[in-house]
Amino acid sequence: MKRGIDVCPSYDAAGDPVLHIEKQRGKLTLEEIRQAAQEFDEDIYALIIDARQDEGQCFEEDPPGDRVTLYRAERFFRRGELWKP
Repeated sequence: MKRGIDVCPSYDAAGDPVLHIEKQRGKLTLEEIRQAAQEFDEDIYALIIDARQDEGQCFEEDPPGDRVTLYRAERFFRRGELWKP
């Protein structure tokens, strides 16, 4: 895994397992996210993007790093319907 990128397994508010991937400086790329998740645990993950505008969050400066949360894709499928590559 690249230097400055950390993977932290955790649970969301519903008690489902998630992976938090953090980069100390700069923005995470999709390739860095994929590589970090793959090195931690080879599984199928979903990255949810909230594209709604939230006017309550205005920063004068961007934070120095980046963080994403990945959810196991099985959470979004019914039993036996999981997509297989």
